[in-house]
Amino acid sequence: MQKTVWKLVPNLSINSREELLDCYRSSLEALNRSPKTISWYLEILRRFFSFLDSGKSMKPINELGPQELRAYILDLQKATKWANSPNITEAKGPLSPYSIQGHVRAVKAFWSWLLEEGYIEENPLMKFPLPKVPKNIVKTLTIEQAKQLLKRIDRHTPIGAKYYSILLLILDAGPRVSEVVGIKMSDIDMAHCCVKVIGKGSKERIIPFHKFTKKQLLHYLKTFRPQLCEKDSPYLFPDCDGEHISINSVQQFLRRLANKVDLQGAKVSAHIIRHTFATLYLAKGGSDLALMEIMGHASIQTTQKYTHLQPQHLQHLHAKLSPVEDLTRGKL
Repeated sequence: MQKTVWKLVPNLSINSREELLDCYRSSLEALNRSPKTISWYLEILRRFFSFLDSGKSMKPINELGPQELRAYILDLQKATKWANSPNITEAKGPLSPYSIQGHVRAVKAFWSWLLEEGYIEENPLMKFPLPKVPKNIVKTLTIEQAKQLLKRIDRHTPIGAKYYSILLLILDAGPRVSEVVGIKMSDIDMAHCCVKVIGKGSKERIIPFHKFTKKQLLHYLKTFRPQLCEKDSPYLFPDCDGEHISINSVQQFLRRLANKVDLQGAKVSAHIIRHTFATLYLAKGGSDLALMEIMGHASIQTTQKYTHLQPQHLQHLHAKLSPVEDLTRGKL
């Protein structure tokens, strides 16, 4: 017999919603979703329910559907980034179309779970369309801009050497920042210039790094890492307590670093540096399939959507491959 939450708790009170979200959390944990992903889903669902409460639109769970989700989208389109963040005093403009689409994905995923678990008899959001997002090309860094960033880091201090190594590793092999901070000492194979990282879905993969990166890592390990914490930490990049440093600490360091360097409007983040690696890798002749393995993508389609060549790279490749090049040399 199917469970029907709306019969047990007709008004879907706050307490009953939390019980339902606890069940959803347990289900996501059983599927081995990352804590960050689970937190993201639950935060969005609580915001959705809070929106319905504020507009007195809360109904029994089986009566909620497209009308409520459309109203939520309109509300998100009027919202501002970081509006409720205790650590950021000023809002930073409207939510991006990507963020809004992410909210809709999370709500639709929850409704699919409600149907699978028997809480509802049909899913009114199954065919609800995702809001469109612009297909903008992310402007990556040039190799000269990357050099400028690296040069501004003081490699002669423990903190500077740590972040220099992190930035260099992302630029060299494209790991996600979440993967870099979680690297353990036992994951590094200096002899073969590679390191094991744990990606999305707890999937492990081996990524290579350049001999220059190896040299920097060895210098960091020998000279500066012992000064970063008193405890014997298992992590390659520990904080003062011996735990791995946070993703936020890396992003904050990059923001401060970008403010010191005039990059002519180019944005700087760990994701953009990862994207820069992918773009430069393809520009130098790397294959999509090899890049897919290095970056930990589940499909080649993801890699192809994620990477692109900047105009200067396209121009360089075209100059070498154009039939007109052979024509000018008398080969045609």
